[in-house]
Amino acid sequence: ALLEEEEEEKERRNEDKTLTMLTTMLKPFSFAKSLVPSLACFACGVLLEMGFGLTGKLRRGNVTKKRRLLAISGTLQDGFALRKNLDGVREEDKAVFIGFALVRGVKMYFDVKPEGCREHVRKDFEDEDEEGRRRQRRPNMNPALVVTNDWNDANVYHVFAVTEEALCEALANEPRYLGIAPDIAKVDLWAKETSESVRVAAGVGSVSGGGGGGVGGENDDDDTRYATMLTVVAYGIPGARAVEAKGYAKEDGCRVTTFAECSARAFGDEKPPFTTRDANIRKAQKGNLASQSPSSSSKDDDEEIHDAINTTKIIRLREDLYGARSSFSPRLIDRTAAERAVAYVQKQRATIPKSDVNTLGGYSPPDA
Repeated sequence: ALLEEEEEEKERRNEDKTLTMLTTMLKPFSFAKSLVPSLACFACGVLLEMGFGLTGKLRRGNVTKKRRLLAISGTLQDGFALRKNLDGVREEDKAVFIGFALVRGVKMYFDVKPEGCREHVRKDFEDEDEEGRRRQRRPNMNPALVVTNDWNDANVYHVFAVTEEALCEALANEPRYLGIAPDIAKVDLWAKETSESVRVAAGVGSVSGGGGGGVGGENDDDDTRYATMLTVVAYGIPGARAVEAKGYAKEDGCRVTTFAECSARAFGDEKPPFTTRDANIRKAQKGNLASQSPSSSSKDDDEEIHDAINTTKIIRLREDLYGARSSFSPRLIDRTAAERAVAYVQKQRATIPKSDVNTLGGYSPPDA
């Protein structure tokens, strides 16, 4: 915090010097003295907006836009169409993939947007692609990760460092029922699915005796084992036609889901031409998909509200499962956590082959 204050003070002094210099330069040409300060301020603002300091060099590195860590699971991940929505406008403001994080107490369903939903896409609806050709628009589908009060429900999230502007845009464009919560999802820092980069962001680094001991281990009461961060979660699932995700089971009984693998299992691979995947999503919209949860099969309207998680009731959350456990629990909310993670990832990327950069997280879901 002290270092950041010193940097900000240094920048303020440089900007004052720049303004003084510009004012001096403009004085000989001042046909109206009252315009000098205004012209100087304008010129100074243009230079600063372009990223130039007193030396005229483009400012980079630690003076780029501030970032926050965001845990997402769904079509904002790498390999999906909406990934670009996490990026800023400038090249240096693109989102940085940090790694993976196992979050406890959440269960994945797929919201397939049936007819009548605001986000439903008709089968005859077309879009124009980048080459100007008309193509059938793909049906919308996103995961809905709801809290269940069950330690053995878990999901592997993808963690990105994103600019604050991109974070705001992501929140504003979330699909129905979804939000970004700062203090509910609990990241198991010692799980084998959680990347070292996430532990670095939490300020714990490599944990002796960690690496996936499972809930109930000897370190389970340690306040520093679980961290909270900005995480995309669902307030509930639709009362009808929600498809349950099927993942894998850990040795401790924890049921783990991952979006790419689970959605491929439910609908088909996310690879062009998407024929099988899109067809299965449309089947699910009509309640005809074999992998649908029993609660989301075709029912009368009066029965559709009875789902695997009854959204008509308030869930009283377990305080040991959700939110920061104490003032000592890591909260990966501030800019410092993002800066630590980005610095670690950049250092690691410099030491591994470019072809292996996607393995940086150190975790890949099992085939089963």
